[in-house]
Amino acid sequence: MTMEKKYLVNIDGMELELQQIKDSIKIGKKTVKPEVIFNGKYYRVYLDGKEFKVEFKEDAVFLDGKEVDFNFRLAPQIMGKKESMASKKKAAIRAAIPGKIVEVKCSVGEIVKDQQCLLVLESMKMRNEILAPIAGTVEKILVNVGDQVKTRQLLLSILKK
Repeated sequence: MTMEKKYLVNIDGMELELQQIKDSIKIGKKTVKPEVIFNGKYYRVYLDGKEFKVEFKEDAVFLDGKEVDFNFRLAPQIMGKKESMASKKKAAIRAAIPGKIVEVKCSVGEIVKDQQCLLVLESMKMRNEILAPIAGTVEKILVNVGDQVKTRQLLLSILKK
């Protein structure tokens, strides 16, 4: 089974799409190999010849000493065969990472749009939006606010519209 890891990252209003490829990261059309060193207090990130200091304090993220608005989410991913989500009659949404459910933004029977935010999962103090991979009707919701979830745990299912 293959899985491309793509992330949508927003830093102070600038949105980037990152794709993890083994030990490298593709940012737009450019591929770079980051080096990350953690000294117990903060991270030193070396990226494309530049050095960045990244700190996580309580609910804030600091980049080179300046607090930044930072969030990321996993981009919709297709696992296994590269079949189109549009051809599926039902979508099972699973957690891509472990974390805690902090918001449930839909209800059973609700009609949702493709890419609509359904849940918010918090992992390592970062909020990740779980998006609908297809338009349809929410069939089941298997989690509640406050639930701890594991990687690949089934969260909800959608019947195609």
